[in-house]
Amino acid sequence: MNTIRQQTMIDKKSHTARNNNRPTISACMIVKNEEKFLSQCLTSIKGAVDEIIIVDTGSTDRTVDIAHSFGANVYHHPWNNSFSEARNHSLKYASGDWILQIDADEALEQADIPLLYKFINNDSYNVLFVAIYNELPGGSAKHYFQRIFRRGKAHFEGIVHNQLIFEGKALQSEIRFYHYGYNLSDHEMQKKYKRTGDLLRQQLAKNPDNVFVMANLVRNYRNEYDFDKVIDLAENGLKISETQTDLVSKNQRQRLSIDLAHAFLNINLVDKAESVCKKALIENPDSFDILLVLGEVLMKKGVYNDALPCFKKYLILKEKENKEPAFFLLSSDFYHYEPTVFNHIGECYKQLGQIHEAVVAYKNAIKLNNKSPLYYSNLIDLYISQNRLSDAKDLAFAAKKSGIANHLIYLLLGKIYTIEGKINDAIVACKQSISMDNLNIPAHVCLISLLIQINHLNEAGELLKNMLSLYPDEFTFLCLLERIKYKEGKRESSVFFVRNILQSNPPDQNIYLQLGDLCMEMKEYALAIEVFERYLTTTSKANATVIANIAVCYAKQGKLEPALFGFQAALTLDPNCSCALQNLAALKTTYQGCVTNHVKKAALNS
Repeated sequence: MNTIRQQTMIDKKSHTARNNNRPTISACMIVKNEEKFLSQCLTSIKGAVDEIIIVDTGSTDRTVDIAHSFGANVYHHPWNNSFSEARNHSLKYASGDWILQIDADEALEQADIPLLYKFINNDSYNVLFVAIYNELPGGSAKHYFQRIFRRGKAHFEGIVHNQLIFEGKALQSEIRFYHYGYNLSDHEMQKKYKRTGDLLRQQLAKNPDNVFVMANLVRNYRNEYDFDKVIDLAENGLKISETQTDLVSKNQRQRLSIDLAHAFLNINLVDKAESVCKKALIENPDSFDILLVLGEVLMKKGVYNDALPCFKKYLILKEKENKEPAFFLLSSDFYHYEPTVFNHIGECYKQLGQIHEAVVAYKNAIKLNNKSPLYYSNLIDLYISQNRLSDAKDLAFAAKKSGIANHLIYLLLGKIYTIEGKINDAIVACKQSISMDNLNIPAHVCLISLLIQINHLNEAGELLKNMLSLYPDEFTFLCLLERIKYKEGKRESSVFFVRNILQSNPPDQNIYLQLGDLCMEMKEYALAIEVFERYLTTTSKANATVIANIAVCYAKQGKLEPALFGFQAALTLDPNCSCALQNLAALKTTYQGCVTNHVKKAALNS
């Protein structure tokens, strides 16, 4: 070790001279099997630091070779189930005035190197906070951590999610690190959660009132979808920290609250989730995270008018933050989630019937993130519901051209072709959707329906047989089976099926819709009316399309007056109801004189 120390002192003098007497920096890292990210990390810091210290804890891949290729000083150390022990060991080899601690799955923002050099030239503090952006599937999070510190003035504690214990003062900074280690495959992430969870449970057993450890373990349970453990531990953690007013405790309370609300939401205890969020919002009314989660909770409750202000406030605060980033130690899991928020706003407006506002919101989501199939599919679906088929098709083709069209977008394209009467194109689109997701139930339903429509009953029957073997209780497939039987001339069997289901009084509203469609296909219009009216008694919200379908059934029976009344009622609920518009126009064409007289009579009576 003395030889190493003498050599590092010589290196330190040469580095200082070379860098115009600015303080020197040692990058210190611990690694194990990091070949996936290591080159990216070392490329980002090579020009910023004076030496790279890497402690390898047992790599079996190309990690060590990659480290050597960047001129790093590599040392080998056994893994003792403690991140802090390994990190503190790496500090022993450093010769720089300052330590830059970085992980292999992180990268330093090159544009911030001058800022780094400026800050380390000041003697009034020993530690620098940096802003770490975590790349996530839905956006990015932002957290502040102490990653740059004066050598000899700090050390690490905690076997996992370790904390820096330091002397003297710390300075806040917006030096940016980017973390890519949470945007991995499900298998890789679950393996990571298992390892982290084991270490956190060890740490909590030794110190059961450590809320920092507790919050990290709660997050780990959430990521493993173990919501019962999230609830038990988070509620306990909130009780322990509720009287503490320091910033660290406040931060952990916020994290615990978000994860607790998320757990309640996932087990459909929506009121409890709302209560947790509102209590947390009192303590921190400008939290991006709490505003977003509360908005999602209110969406789940169906109170879209209440959800919208949460999302809009998020965007207002975020616009201000983007212009002037403000240092805050509170975690922000949803820091760069503007596209998600706009998508939620679009859903709220859609549910409220404010279609123009919904379109604008969805377009903003796509503008901010044009690589997300979800935002495209939501807007395509909205266009289809408004019979804006040209807009829907253009957007679907744009997604295909950009290479992001997924199974859902191809399914929607299939629906567009179906409405246009291009059945063969619709079948091709549905098959493409299924090729991307072989267990895609909606795409199979659409494809089987199309095949029945063109009387390819054998192919439809084979597909249906395969799907029923996987999903024997899927009601949609049972209805499709009855459609095939009807096409084969077994009408009585299908009618018996409908009446048998009706007698069981199913609680699922969608069952009535599917039965009604089946009845209409069989031209059992009186039975269809009975089924659709049963649906309307099970819901508090009138459905314009269902009312229009009832009107169609009356029209098919030659009952003109109730048909007209039904179409007009549907259009009162939804002026853009395509079913009512198209059928009312057809009715006027077929029975022009009668319809005119009925309309005049209705006007006189009003």
